[in-house]
Amino acid sequence: MSIWQKRPVAVAAMVLMILVGALAGGHNSLNHLRAVAAAVFTNGAAGDGAGIDRDLRERGEAAYNMVVVARKYLPEDHGLIQATLAARQSLDEAATVRHKAAADKELAAAVADLYQALGAMSLSELDAPYPRRLYTDFQSRGDSISHDPYNFRASAFNEALDTFPASLLGGLTGIQPLELFV
Repeated sequence: MSIWQKRPVAVAAMVLMILVGALAGGHNSLNHLRAVAAAVFTNGAAGDGAGIDRDLRERGEAAYNMVVVARKYLPEDHGLIQATLAARQSLDEAATVRHKAAADKELAAAVADLYQALGAMSLSELDAPYPRRLYTDFQSRGDSISHDPYNFRASAFNEALDTFPASLLGGLTGIQPLELFV
């Protein structure tokens, strides 16, 4: 008589296959839901690329352009220029959502300080409108980020992951909650 013809072994094998199938299916489903929510950060809710990631790149460009104007009136080693460039570099190098949020806050503070300093200077007629335009663009991208649906989608996924049976399946299969952009 073969091992597969013994009822207890067949039942155990069937239970094991059901368990493995449930874990694999649960992992795949949760992983897909996580990927869809995470993609909003980069691709936007409509999948058109208008996500937080693009707004952060645009904020970085506005900050750099503000530095270009500032270099005409301040030495390259001036603290405000260096702080803005360092904050922009931190944003460029940030790898996680949490680190990007922290770097963005640092960049916002540096850009605000640089903008305020440029506002107190006598700029040429040609350069005078640029800091305001750049700062308005910088702030506008920040406003877009504050209304972006990524945090809502990430929170909804995290809440779903906290409910049973997703909490059990997620814990067993290594599905992690999404970081919020705060």
